[in-house]
Amino acid sequence: MITEPGRDMAEGRETDAVAERPVELAYRPTVGELASALRARTRSTRAGRFQRRALVWTVAVTTVGALLSAAGSGHRDTPWPLYAGVVASVAFMTAVPWLQARRLHRLAERQGDICGTVDNTGVRLTTVHSSASHDWHLYSRYVETPELFVVLSADKSAVGFVVLPKRAVADPEGVDRLRAVLDRRLVRADDAEAPGVPRSRGRAVGRGVGSVGLLLLGLLLFFFAFAAVQQATHPDRFPGLQNNTAPMSAVMLGLGALAVAGAWWLVRRMTAMRIVTAVLAVLVLLAGGAALYRVGPMLHCWGSDRIARGPEGAYVCYDF
Repeated sequence: MITEPGRDMAEGRETDAVAERPVELAYRPTVGELASALRARTRSTRAGRFQRRALVWTVAVTTVGALLSAAGSGHRDTPWPLYAGVVASVAFMTAVPWLQARRLHRLAERQGDICGTVDNTGVRLTTVHSSASHDWHLYSRYVETPELFVVLSADKSAVGFVVLPKRAVADPEGVDRLRAVLDRRLVRADDAEAPGVPRSRGRAVGRGVGSVGLLLLGLLLFFFAFAAVQQATHPDRFPGLQNNTAPMSAVMLGLGALAVAGAWWLVRRMTAMRIVTAVLAVLVLLAGGAALYRVGPMLHCWGSDRIARGPEGAYVCYDF
C-alpha cells in the first residue's frame, strides 16, 4: 500500500521523467527560417546592433545631405549618382541576412533532412551524411521567435548558432518541453537585457541621458528653424529681398522631429522614463509646430534664390 507521501513522490518522479525525456525534431530548414535566425542573432549581439545603428545613421546622413543639396539654387547640381550608390549600398546591407540565408540553405540542402534530439546534455543533429553533438557549455543564450528557437554560441559575436524550428517538433507539448530545456540550460537573450541587471541598469541610465540629449537637440533645431526665417517674416525691420532660407528651416524641422522620435525610441521599454519623455516630447513638438507655422507659407518658394513678403502677408519668389 502506498501512502500519500509515497504517491506524491512517485508522481513527482513521473513528472521529472517526462520533463527529462529528449525532445525529438525532424525538419529541413528553409531560407526564411535561416534568414529569421540571422536577424535574431543580429538583434542579440553587440556587433549586430552596431551594424543596425550604422545602417540607420547612413540612411539619416544621406537623407540630410540630399535635402541640404536640394535646398536653394544648388539643387541643380545635386550628385544623384552618389546618392544612388549610397542607396544601393544600404539596400545591399539590408539584404545581407537573406543572401547569407540563401548560401546556408544551399549547404543545408546537400545534407538532406535533419533529425535531432535536445535534452539536458545538449543538442544532437543527424543527417544522411553527417552527425554532430553540441554540449551546452558551448552556448550561453537563446532567442525565441514565433517560428523557431535560435541557440547562440558563448562568444560575444555569437559566431555559431543552431536553428531549431518549432514546426520540427511533433506536437505543441514538445515545443513547451523544448523551451523548458533551453530555459534550464541557457539564458534568454531578452532576460540578459532585463531591467535590474547591473549591466542593464547602466545601459538604462545611458538611454535616459541619450533621450534627454535628443530632446534638447530637437528643441535647438526647432529654434534655429524659427530663427532662420526671421528676416523674411519682418519686412518692416529687414526691407528688400531676402535669402530664401525656408528650405534650410524645413530640413531642420525634419531633423528636429527625428530627434524627438529617437528620444522616445530610446526609452520605449522603460515605463517611467517613457511617460516623462512623452510629456517633454509634446512640449518640444509644440515649439516645432510654432516654427512650422512660420515656415510653412514660404515652402512654395523651395527652389527660389530670394523671397520677399508682400503687403498682404503673402510671400513672393524670385529667381536670378
